Amino acid sequence: MKTTQNDDDSNEAPYVVEKVLDRRITAAGKIEYYLKWKGYSEADNTWEPDENLDCPELIAKYEEARRMKEFKEAKKKAGKKKLEEITKPRGYERELPLARIVGATDCGGELMFLVQWSGTDEMDILAAATVNERDPATVIAYYEAKSKVVEKAKERAKFAAYEEERPDVASGNDGEGGVEVDGGGGGGMETISGTEIPSGTLEAMMED
Repeated sequence: MKTTQNDDDSNEAPYVVEKVLDRRITAAGKIEYYLKWKGYSEADNTWEPDENLDCPELIAKYEEARRMKEFKEAKKKAGKKKLEEITKPRGYERELPLARIVGATDCGGELMFLVQWSGTDEMDILAAATVNERDPATVIAYYEAKSKVVEKAKERAKFAAYEEERPDVASGNDGEGGVEVDGGGGGGMETISGTEIPSGTLEAMMED
Protein backbone atom coordinates (compact mmCIF):
# COMPACT_ATOMS: atom_id res chain seq x y z
CA MET A 1 0.00 0.00 0.00
CA LYS A 2 2.95 2.25 -0.64
CA THR A 3 2.20 5.55 -2.38
CA THR A 4 5.36 7.68 -2.48
CA GLN A 5 8.93 7.49 -1.32
CA ASN A 6 11.31 10.34 -0.59
CA ASP A 7 13.90 10.35 -3.42
CA ASP A 8 16.32 12.54 -1.43
CA ASP A 9 16.72 9.98 1.33
CA SER A 10 16.49 6.33 0.30
CA ASN A 11 16.66 5.27 3.96
CA GLU A 12 13.42 7.07 4.86
CA ALA A 13 10.44 4.74 5.24
CA PRO A 14 7.73 5.17 2.58
CA TYR A 15 4.32 6.57 3.45
CA VAL A 16 1.73 3.82 3.86
CA VAL A 17 -1.97 4.54 3.53
CA GLU A 18 -3.97 3.47 6.57
CA LYS A 19 -7.40 4.53 5.34
CA VAL A 20 -9.16 6.43 2.54
CA LEU A 21 -11.40 9.04 4.18
CA ASP A 22 -12.89 11.07 1.35
CA ARG A 23 -12.96 11.71 -2.38
CA ARG A 24 -13.20 14.78 -4.58
CA ILE A 25 -12.95 15.84 -8.20
CA THR A 26 -10.77 18.85 -8.91
CA ALA A 27 -11.55 21.70 -11.30
CA ALA A 28 -9.30 19.94 -13.81
CA GLY A 29 -11.47 16.83 -13.59
CA LYS A 30 -8.93 14.71 -11.67
CA ILE A 31 -9.94 12.41 -8.81
CA GLU A 32 -8.22 12.92 -5.46
CA TYR A 33 -8.53 10.96 -2.23
CA TYR A 34 -8.16 12.23 1.31
CA LEU A 35 -5.80 9.85 3.10
CA LYS A 36 -4.91 8.88 6.67
CA TRP A 37 -1.28 7.82 6.81
CA LYS A 38 -0.19 4.91 8.94
CA GLY A 39 1.91 6.09 11.89
CA TYR A 40 0.86 9.75 11.47
CA SER A 41 -1.76 11.89 13.18
CA GLU A 42 -4.95 13.25 11.66
CA ALA A 43 -3.18 16.58 11.22
CA ASP A 44 -0.97 14.91 8.62
CA ASN A 45 -3.86 13.74 6.43
CA THR A 46 -3.48 14.86 2.81
CA TRP A 47 -5.29 14.93 -0.54
CA GLU A 48 -3.51 12.84 -3.15
CA PRO A 49 -4.30 12.25 -6.86
CA ASP A 50 -5.41 8.71 -7.59
CA GLU A 51 -2.66 8.13 -10.15
CA ASN A 52 -0.05 8.48 -7.38
CA LEU A 53 -1.62 5.86 -5.15
CA ASP A 54 -0.77 2.18 -4.83
CA CYS A 55 -3.56 0.97 -2.56
CA PRO A 56 -6.33 -0.42 -4.80
CA GLU A 57 -7.87 -2.51 -1.99
CA LEU A 58 -8.39 0.50 0.25
CA ILE A 59 -9.75 2.61 -2.61
CA ALA A 60 -12.16 -0.16 -3.62
CA LYS A 61 -13.32 -0.52 -0.01
CA TYR A 62 -13.92 3.23 0.27
CA GLU A 63 -15.78 3.42 -3.08
CA GLU A 64 -18.06 0.54 -2.12
CA ALA A 65 -18.89 2.20 1.20
CA ARG A 66 -19.52 5.52 -0.58
CA ARG A 67 -21.90 3.95 -3.10
CA MET A 68 -23.83 2.16 -0.36
CA LYS A 69 -24.16 5.41 1.58
CA GLU A 70 -25.45 7.26 -1.50
CA PHE A 71 -27.88 4.41 -2.25
CA LYS A 72 -29.30 4.46 1.29
CA GLU A 73 -29.68 8.24 1.22
CA ALA A 74 -31.47 8.11 -2.16
CA LYS A 75 -33.72 5.29 -0.94
CA LYS A 76 -34.54 7.24 2.21
CA LYS A 77 -35.47 10.34 0.20
CA ALA A 78 -37.56 8.30 -2.25
CA GLY A 79 -39.30 6.55 0.65
CA LYS A 80 -40.07 9.87 2.29
CA LYS A 81 -41.48 11.27 -0.94
CA LYS A 82 -43.56 8.13 -1.50
CA LEU A 83 -44.85 8.29 2.07
CA GLU A 84 -45.85 11.91 1.52
CA GLU A 85 -47.80 10.88 -1.58
CA ILE A 86 -49.54 8.08 0.31
CA THR A 87 -50.49 10.25 3.27
CA LYS A 88 -51.42 13.27 1.15
CA PRO A 89 -55.10 14.25 1.50
CA ARG A 90 -57.28 13.11 -1.39
CA GLY A 91 -60.83 13.79 -2.50
CA TYR A 92 -62.97 15.74 -0.06
CA GLU A 93 -60.26 15.29 2.58
CA ARG A 94 -58.46 18.12 0.81
CA GLU A 95 -61.14 20.43 2.24
CA LEU A 96 -61.16 22.41 -1.00
CA PRO A 97 -64.23 23.53 -2.95
CA LEU A 98 -65.01 21.47 -6.04
CA ALA A 99 -64.22 23.45 -9.19
CA ARG A 100 -65.70 21.18 -11.85
CA ILE A 101 -66.31 17.65 -13.09
CA VAL A 102 -63.89 16.97 -15.91
CA GLY A 103 -65.34 13.67 -17.10
CA ALA A 104 -67.07 10.43 -16.17
CA THR A 105 -66.14 6.77 -16.57
CA ASP A 106 -67.38 3.33 -15.61
CA CYS A 107 -65.12 1.48 -13.19
CA GLY A 108 -66.20 -2.06 -12.52
CA GLY A 109 -69.84 -1.16 -12.95
CA GLU A 110 -69.64 1.94 -10.76
CA LEU A 111 -69.88 5.43 -12.24
CA MET A 112 -66.85 7.55 -11.34
CA PHE A 113 -66.15 11.26 -11.84
CA LEU A 114 -62.79 12.84 -12.58
CA VAL A 115 -62.95 16.09 -10.61
CA GLN A 116 -60.77 19.17 -10.26
CA TRP A 117 -60.50 21.29 -7.12
CA SER A 118 -60.35 25.05 -6.77
CA GLY A 119 -56.90 26.52 -6.19
CA THR A 120 -54.97 23.53 -7.57
CA ASP A 121 -54.32 21.68 -10.82
CA GLU A 122 -54.54 18.29 -9.11
CA MET A 123 -57.47 15.98 -9.80
CA ASP A 124 -59.09 13.00 -8.13
CA ILE A 125 -61.35 10.16 -9.24
CA LEU A 126 -64.37 9.90 -6.96
CA ALA A 127 -67.53 7.82 -6.89
CA ALA A 128 -70.33 9.68 -8.66
CA ALA A 129 -72.66 8.91 -5.75
CA THR A 130 -70.29 10.72 -3.36
CA VAL A 131 -70.01 13.78 -5.59
CA ASN A 132 -73.77 13.84 -6.16
CA GLU A 133 -74.31 13.83 -2.41
CA ARG A 134 -71.70 16.50 -1.62
CA ASP A 135 -72.00 18.73 -4.70
CA PRO A 136 -75.32 18.07 -6.47
CA ALA A 137 -75.29 21.48 -8.21
CA THR A 138 -71.94 20.70 -9.82
CA VAL A 139 -73.25 17.33 -11.05
CA ILE A 140 -76.32 19.02 -12.56
CA ALA A 141 -74.13 21.64 -14.26
CA TYR A 142 -71.93 18.88 -15.69
CA TYR A 143 -74.86 16.99 -17.24
CA GLU A 144 -76.46 20.17 -18.55
CA ALA A 145 -73.22 21.14 -20.29
CA LYS A 146 -72.88 17.61 -21.67
CA SER A 147 -76.48 17.73 -22.96
CA LYS A 148 -75.78 21.00 -24.79
CA VAL A 149 -72.77 19.42 -26.48
CA VAL A 150 -74.90 16.49 -27.63
CA GLU A 151 -77.62 18.78 -28.99
CA LYS A 152 -75.06 20.86 -30.82
CA ALA A 153 -73.65 17.73 -32.41
CA LYS A 154 -77.14 16.71 -33.56
CA GLU A 155 -77.72 20.12 -35.11
CA ARG A 156 -74.46 19.93 -37.01
CA ALA A 157 -75.34 16.42 -38.21
CA LYS A 158 -78.66 17.72 -39.55
CA PHE A 159 -76.93 20.54 -41.35
CA ALA A 160 -74.40 18.12 -42.84
CA ALA A 161 -77.29 16.02 -44.19
CA TYR A 162 -78.88 19.17 -45.62
CA GLU A 163 -75.65 20.15 -47.36
CA GLU A 164 -75.36 16.70 -48.91
CA GLU A 165 -78.88 16.95 -50.37
CA ARG A 166 -78.63 20.58 -51.46
CA PRO A 167 -77.05 19.90 -54.93
CA ASP A 168 -80.20 18.02 -55.88
CA VAL A 169 -82.10 21.32 -55.68
CA ALA A 170 -79.78 22.99 -58.16
CA SER A 171 -80.18 20.11 -60.60
CA GLY A 172 -83.98 20.30 -60.35
CA ASN A 173 -84.28 16.79 -58.92
CA ASP A 174 -87.53 16.70 -56.97
CA GLY A 175 -87.43 12.98 -56.36
CA GLU A 176 -88.45 11.39 -53.11
CA GLY A 177 -85.97 12.01 -50.34
CA GLY A 178 -84.72 15.23 -51.99
CA VAL A 179 -85.05 18.79 -50.82
CA GLU A 180 -88.03 20.86 -51.82
CA VAL A 181 -87.67 24.60 -51.53
CA ASP A 182 -90.66 26.92 -51.51
CA GLY A 183 -90.05 29.43 -54.25
CA GLY A 184 -91.97 32.16 -52.41
CA GLY A 185 -90.54 35.02 -50.42
CA GLY A 186 -89.34 35.06 -46.82
CA GLY A 187 -91.02 32.76 -44.35
CA GLY A 188 -91.02 29.83 -46.78
CA MET A 189 -90.46 26.20 -45.81
CA GLU A 190 -87.75 23.74 -46.76
CA THR A 191 -88.46 20.03 -46.75
CA ILE A 192 -85.71 17.53 -45.92
CA SER A 193 -86.58 13.86 -46.24
CA GLY A 194 -90.24 14.62 -45.65
CA THR A 195 -89.68 17.04 -42.73
CA GLU A 196 -90.62 20.70 -43.18
CA ILE A 197 -88.16 23.18 -41.67
CA PRO A 198 -88.58 27.00 -41.78
CA SER A 199 -86.26 28.69 -44.26
CA GLY A 200 -83.07 29.95 -42.66
CA THR A 201 -83.23 27.56 -39.72
CA LEU A 202 -80.33 25.43 -40.86
CA GLU A 203 -78.15 28.46 -41.56
CA ALA A 204 -78.94 29.74 -38.08
CA MET A 205 -77.75 26.46 -36.62
CA MET A 206 -74.28 27.00 -37.98
CA GLU A 207 -74.18 30.61 -36.87
CA ASP A 208 -74.71 29.42 -33.28
